[in-house]
Amino acid sequence: MDVRWLEDFLALVELRNFTRAAEFRNVSQAAFSRRIQSLEQWLGTPLVIKGASPVRLTEAGDQFRESAKIAVERLFEARSSIRSNQFDVMSQVRIAMPGVLARSEFKGFLDIFGKKNRSSFSVLVGATSDVVARYLAGDADILFAHDCPALPPHEALENHQRLVIREDLFRPYASTDPSLRKTLEFPGSPRRPVPLVAYSQRAYFARLFEHVLDRAPDPLPYKVRVQCDMSDVLKEVIAAGYGVGWLPQTAVDPKVDLNLAPIGGPDWQVSVQICAFRPKQKLSPNIEAIWQALENR
Repeated sequence: MDVRWLEDFLALVELRNFTRAAEFRNVSQAAFSRRIQSLEQWLGTPLVIKGASPVRLTEAGDQFRESAKIAVERLFEARSSIRSNQFDVMSQVRIAMPGVLARSEFKGFLDIFGKKNRSSFSVLVGATSDVVARYLAGDADILFAHDCPALPPHEALENHQRLVIREDLFRPYASTDPSLRKTLEFPGSPRRPVPLVAYSQRAYFARLFEHVLDRAPDPLPYKVRVQCDMSDVLKEVIAAGYGVGWLPQTAVDPKVDLNLAPIGGPDWQVSVQICAFRPKQKLSPNIEAIWQALENR
């Protein structure tokens, strides 16, 4: 039995959709379905009701859900404990963070720890959903990520220790070029929708954008012109005048990104926090010292 089968099953339980669960687990839907079938064969009983949409569990699947969750948690706790016991003063600290934070914040995080700190660091970088999944799978000791109380990046992080590093703002930006900006009517109209530079559907910021629209007092008619899950790519496209796009404020350096400026008012933005996460159980002395430095920053 492969522990990945249990992780796949728990992702399916949470998302209730094979396609979304496969994307979350970063495998093809065909491979994901085969792994669920392999788990069912190992157990000797179906876990999901075939053809049900959204996915519904069989009685056995519902019974197995809690056991699978406990098994995965204990396996990764055991692995973390064993690894922690093997670390010495010079052991490597594994950090996971989205690319947008790696570019704008990582040096600042290192400054918090101090140049005299004897630790070495391994940095895992990717899209928010990917690095959160890797952290939860035990591939990193500390996770840095944007977090909005109304829309956490993953519900499993509720069981982890959370530390607010600083505040951030998710807001719309447009080119500062006067000839380009005057063509933008924000928030637009059904006849002249806003050209939108958007995040891919699986991106955390895509969910945050939908949250902004849900809170806004007026509708936002828009037409997607470019879609990508990397903030750096979207920032360049916005600056080039292809449309309006939402970015975390920390991703825009006012001294460098002179061709970008906010558009719209407070109704179109939402406060977010840059947070650090770690497992609640005691980790190696080295990692505990790093966390203490974050708390005392």
